[in-house]
Amino acid sequence: MVSSEVPTRSPRSPDEELERAMADYLRVSRGGHLYASEDEHLRAEQAAWDRLVAARELAETAGAAS
Repeated sequence: MVSSEVPTRSPRSPDEELERAMADYLRVSRGGHLYASEDEHLRAEQAAWDRLVAARELAETAGAAS
């Protein structure tokens, strides 16, 4: 029998999410040569930056709450 449920990952802590977002941003930033165009690279880099900023804010909020 095949399960129709989508597999999920366990949630990351805010610090783990920040670490992952930082690594992803650096990967995208340094990997411009992997994109079909400069515009695609810039869009991906902006999306990765936005995710990094959001993860940093979440980690700071979680740190202040504890």
